[in-house]
Amino acid sequence: MTPSVEMADRSGPGYEISKISMTEASIITARTIFASASPWFDGHFPDNPIVPGIAQMSMIFDLMQRTMGPGVKLEGFKRVRFKQLIRPDTPISILIKPAKKTPNRFEYQLTVDQKIVCTGFIDIRIGQTVRPPEQGNLM
Repeated sequence: MTPSVEMADRSGPGYEISKISMTEASIITARTIFASASPWFDGHFPDNPIVPGIAQMSMIFDLMQRTMGPGVKLEGFKRVRFKQLIRPDTPISILIKPAKKTPNRFEYQLTVDQKIVCTGFIDIRIGQTVRPPEQGNLM
């Protein structure tokens, strides 16, 4: 069982978090939604809004900082694949887990209605203020 802590701020930059947790194995799971009022949809595209790829990538990094602490620094993204469009007000499930062979690399997957909509890898640098997993569980 993964303990959790109530999170004061349940929103990220342009999206809302309904659930987020991290296991002792540094596996992060979350449920989020980009509300139609999100600033990400200003100009992307007014008559046919979709969640921009950069918003999805920003959310992944933000969720990692929320669970692991502000000592997590972004090194880069690798092999990002946007497989389907994400519309406003659509619940998104996120899985972020350590990559098998590369230290400080995490694999992530976004799903909507159990369909994979985005995959990729995020490389991070770990600073001194990273929370241990048993303290990184939120909500």
